[in-house]
Amino acid sequence: MSAARATERRPRRLFRAGLVAAAALLPAAAPLAFADAVDTSRPHTIVVGAPRGFAPSERLDARRTGRSAARLPFPAREAWRRQLRGGIDAAPLADAEGDLVLTLTLPEVVKLGADGGERWRVRIGDSAPLAPAVITSDGTVAMITSSGVALGLTPAGGVRFAVPLGLRGRDADVTPLALDDGGLVAAVGRSLVELAADGSVRARAELPDRATGALLAGPDGALVTTESGAVLTWRPPSAPRRLGELGGLPRRGAALADARTLLAVVDGRRLVALDLPTGTTGVRAGSAFGALDGPPAVGAGGVAVVLSAAGLLLGINAAGDEALRVAIDRPPATPPADAGLSGLLGPVDAKPSPPVVIDRAGRVGFARSGGRAGVVEADGNVSIAAERICSTPVAVVPAGEERMAVACRDGTVVMLAR
Repeated sequence: MSAARATERRPRRLFRAGLVAAAALLPAAAPLAFADAVDTSRPHTIVVGAPRGFAPSERLDARRTGRSAARLPFPAREAWRRQLRGGIDAAPLADAEGDLVLTLTLPEVVKLGADGGERWRVRIGDSAPLAPAVITSDGTVAMITSSGVALGLTPAGGVRFAVPLGLRGRDADVTPLALDDGGLVAAVGRSLVELAADGSVRARAELPDRATGALLAGPDGALVTTESGAVLTWRPPSAPRRLGELGGLPRRGAALADARTLLAVVDGRRLVALDLPTGTTGVRAGSAFGALDGPPAVGAGGVAVVLSAAGLLLGINAAGDEALRVAIDRPPATPPADAGLSGLLGPVDAKPSPPVVIDRAGRVGFARSGGRAGVVEADGNVSIAAERICSTPVAVVPAGEERMAVACRDGTVVMLAR
């Protein structure tokens, strides 16, 4: 054998020897190599995008517009009624099948089918959520309980995750925001927490004062309203950034009318608009209408639609002009000569009514605090489904084409349909 051939074969022998050694070491190295990898024996699906459903969150979407893609029923008639064991303080959710998911004042979550039948009921420990739940991109029903636990349930009612946040649960009264990547943002008191789709915490931040209402999807991150009237935006890993002031307390939060306009009812008396790029605040409707029930629903062209305590359904455009005015409540037969606005329109509701919802045709669904419920068409025609649908309505939500559900504090759930 020549020296050249011997030199040529030596690298091949060394290569084969290296392969044998590597194969011998593989069993020992495998646990280290794959310790942090996904278990390939179990399929793992990540669903992203906007959550599906007729009402996957409070106020129907991430911008809290109260605008329904499904038509509201007109005329509106009672289709079924269900009395649940346990009260209701939070707006129900409606998934893509029209099933309703309700968090109760008991530490239980109930799913009702589109026919009113109970699909399942799940005990969630010892603490009920104080704020409405949300449906995330993969169909998880996510909520923050009053013990400070982030809980996720599967569409079938199984527990997907339960993660203690290390925060005071009694401050968890702000509706979370579902993100398009399957995660969510929660506000607990002065703390913001971003969770991944599996419930794990991936970011935290602190606010200058307590969050209130609901978190919204803004153009540059999550929008947060606070008790002082401040509006901030947060996109991790940056710290929350102040955008402006609403000039009062937005008790029920706000609605994003377009990419730059945030609408809110502050101090229960004024409808205000905040221009996000400049931080400028303007009053669209003042105290002349009395108390207003917010947050507004956002109709075509950014018209803000609200109910007044005196029973007026109002639509206010960007210029502050009335685009809609409809008397919802029945006025007394012979109002006294010195009657003011409440005497002409009927009795003023002392308690706030649930915020209204609006559909693509301009129909508005409502439930007054006194129990009167129905739908108003864009031309002002009113269909009253019931003079007293229940003692204390909490929320109205679309639950399918020409279907609208009303949830009540005493545990009553009523489905209205055409």
